[in-house]
Amino acid sequence: MNITVFYLILYLGILAIITWRSSRRETVDEYINSAKNLTATESTWTTFASLLTGYNFVLGVTFAYLYGFWYLMAFVGAGMALVVLYFFYKKRLSSLQKEYNLLSIGDYFGLQYGSLSKIFVNLILCGGLSLFLILQMFVNTGLFSTLLHIEKIPALLLTTGVVCVYLWFGGFKASIKTDIFQGLLILPIVLTIFIFPVNFTIAKIPTALDPSQFWFAIGLALLQFLSLLGQAESFQRIFASKDAQSLKKGLIFAFILLALVAGAIAYLGINFKFAGIIADPSNLFSEGVLAALPGWLGSLLIISLIAAFMGTIDSSAFALGVLVAKMKKTKKENVIRKTRLFTILGIIISAGASLYLFSFLSSVFALISLISVIGAALLISFLFKPSAFEINTFLIVGTIVYVLGLILKFVTDNPLTSLIPSGIALLTFLLVRIYRGLGERLKPILK
Repeated sequence: MNITVFYLILYLGILAIITWRSSRRETVDEYINSAKNLTATESTWTTFASLLTGYNFVLGVTFAYLYGFWYLMAFVGAGMALVVLYFFYKKRLSSLQKEYNLLSIGDYFGLQYGSLSKIFVNLILCGGLSLFLILQMFVNTGLFSTLLHIEKIPALLLTTGVVCVYLWFGGFKASIKTDIFQGLLILPIVLTIFIFPVNFTIAKIPTALDPSQFWFAIGLALLQFLSLLGQAESFQRIFASKDAQSLKKGLIFAFILLALVAGAIAYLGINFKFAGIIADPSNLFSEGVLAALPGWLGSLLIISLIAAFMGTIDSSAFALGVLVAKMKKTKKENVIRKTRLFTILGIIISAGASLYLFSFLSSVFALISLISVIGAALLISFLFKPSAFEINTFLIVGTIVYVLGLILKFVTDNPLTSLIPSGIALLTFLLVRIYRGLGERLKPILK
């Protein structure tokens, strides 16, 4: 416990230094998006840190235990999303970004399809970011309370206070710099795999590739793919990139780091599955991983998870703050003040709401299902070049089906059910497109 506290104090001290350096002589553009000047190195680390959350590790070990190698399909979906994001930026966004000062994916939809599309996308993003923050706070509080042996309320106040302070003073610039530091801290997770005895054997491997879970894995990959395409934090970093080449290098190296850590997570979960010593998979992280590590490495892992949570919370909170602040046209001198206000307000409200969250796993898939609607709309925009009416139809139908799915409970914690809103919206889009196409062809005949 003493060494954990030492690591925590050291971590908070470094965060304080980063915040102080980030806030010096800071302009509005630097506070909002680092003046659109992210290098390949900065893009690598901030993308990696924003994609790999603390609960990805905790839940990832459990999912790998339960679903074996199929768990890695989520990272196949992530890889596909990063490829699409790069080409979308290169072919569509890079020129628009410079000309129109785009800050979010909602800005893109507004520019391409009008104000109604922008309003819909921004409302979905605000809802998704709020739910994501609540989930982060919920898991974060429970984990910190257990790992640091403190009550839940002090754990929640610690998280909320630290993130509020460095985002208030440093903004996006501080978020990027802390992402680099947090990304480096996350990598010791990989070291943990060398501590445990090897339980892999050729005879046991088929048990980690259960054919009955194939479609579950496909659903997981598709959800990860679509949700990353619609993630506000992803586009905040894309729009801050220096150029397409820097973004390309950043995404490639970020995925390599992500795959490295994902492999370590999968190894741990499957290795414990083969060992057959864990009775309750939900306690695998605390009773299995942490219990088997030497004190210094276990403490370092705890702090790296705290860093991972902080990195994801600050990314989501700041994206929400910018989004709400830019809902209406704002004078440049008021941008920082409004962004600060909405960022802090979002964190505080989410922290309070996290105390009343009752179903974590269902909420996770509900969040992914909602964000996937935007991701699917973006993919349609890239592939089909739809009209404003067609894309608005997609967004409206997807949102209505999503709400009905929550009320009627046909959107559950099964990945395939979470794809229903996007699937029905896609079917509606295709029918509308076919109908309008036939109408255009029949016009000359009817005349």
